[in-house]
Amino acid sequence: MEENDITTHVVAVTGIVKKGDEYLLARRSFNDLQAGGQWSFPGGKLDDEIGKDIIENALKREIMEEVGLEIEDHIEFIYNDGFVRISGHHVIMMTFLCYYKSGEAQPLEDQEEIRWLTLSEMVKMKDELPGYTWQRIEALIEHGKKIN
Repeated sequence: MEENDITTHVVAVTGIVKKGDEYLLARRSFNDLQAGGQWSFPGGKLDDEIGKDIIENALKREIMEEVGLEIEDHIEFIYNDGFVRISGHHVIMMTFLCYYKSGEAQPLEDQEEIRWLTLSEMVKMKDELPGYTWQRIEALIEHGKKIN
């Protein structure tokens, strides 16, 4: 790598959508090469966007595309991590708590199934969840302790 080369990363967002006392979990398509069939929260990568509010806009867009929901403008940052995709790209993932605004949740783009679950129901699913989803649930629990 030359001195002036800058490593680039994929930046992605994921949203834990809250509606009442329930949260939306989505099972990724079984055909998806990246974590196919795994339970996770909806989200996706940022496109080549510039300007203001790109994180918020990408989060709104991805949740609409994947599960058909509109979320409120207010979002709360709760977690971040990084991983390497099967393509070899380094991903920086940011997770936000989002609030349901409108729409009927359904499995759309790259999704197999969706479920609205309470926090205690998600905790009971721990053995069915991949580690990265469980880490986000733990971050959600910690976030709740901070604001209460």
